[in-house]
Amino acid sequence: MRIAVAKSASDADVARKQEELARRVMLRFNVRLDYSLRRFICHGCKRLIVPGLNARVRLSGGKARVLRVTCLECGHVNRKFLPRRPRAPASD
Repeated sequence: MRIAVAKSASDADVARKQEELARRVMLRFNVRLDYSLRRFICHGCKRLIVPGLNARVRLSGGKARVLRVTCLECGHVNRKFLPRRPRAPASD
């Protein structure tokens, strides 16, 4: 899976085939992916997503910080809520 992510910028077809093969192996042997690799798979179309190539990443502010990853192939939006960092006290 790491190889597919690394090759996605240069050769998207090879990366997609490697991702499909990795998915089949995971399903057959009941293996779960680590979060660092799971975030590169769209939950809607189950394809490899690479920010900047076929996915759009936005960070929204407000009360809760939300990382939104939009798959440009199927339009599915994955949201990851990020914890707020405590503000440092103002020093005079």
